Amino acid sequence: MSAMHHASPLGTALLPPPVPSLLAYERAFLPEVPTPTIDTAELIVAPAVTYAQLRACSSLVRRMYAWRGYRLAPNRLQPADPNHVTIGAWLDGELVATATASRDSAAGLLADGLYHDEMLKLRGQSRVICEVTRLAVDLDCHDPELLNSLFLAIYQYVRAVFGGTELVIEVNPRHAGYYRRTMGFRQVGGLRTCPRVNAPAVLLHRTLGNVHY
Repeated sequence: MSAMHHASPLGTALLPPPVPSLLAYERAFLPEVPTPTIDTAELIVAPAVTYAQLRACSSLVRRMYAWRGYRLAPNRLQPADPNHVTIGAWLDGELVATATASRDSAAGLLADGLYHDEMLKLRGQSRVICEVTRLAVDLDCHDPELLNSLFLAIYQYVRAVFGGTELVIEVNPRHAGYYRRTMGFRQVGGLRTCPRVNAPAVLLHRTLGNVHY
């Protein structure tokens, strides 16, 4: 993972060439650059926009969840849904991390199922709640910069494209301290068992109005 230390915080946040499914305002936010290849020597963090990229992200999630013994509910997100984006991190052309960010809508967010009352309190006038789910990092990648870069890309996309003001994530309580110390989250929901993955969870929240990361 030493190659990461030669990249910028986002590894230049490059994106594969835009495809017709991307909306015009999304293309304006994300630069047009060549698709990452095995010859690249830096971390590339960007939305997955092609079928192959989305399939690779889903495969990584399934593999990492299975390794941890988590149950994984079917991914019912539609690639063209404007309220969801899957972001991947490529190192030397290989996918090493991924997460999905979702914007609040009439359908609600996954966290509503376990933390209904807490989510109601977070929602308010002029607030746009977004959620991170399906987070997976390859076992061979241990550099903290990888997760930092992935979340920075999520923050930027959520604010610029979704207009998000708040971010929530359900995490295993063993990892909650890391998110609080390094990413500015605070715990707003107590210990529960998440039925989607059959594992313990707590709900974390942070505002996006003034990100220092």
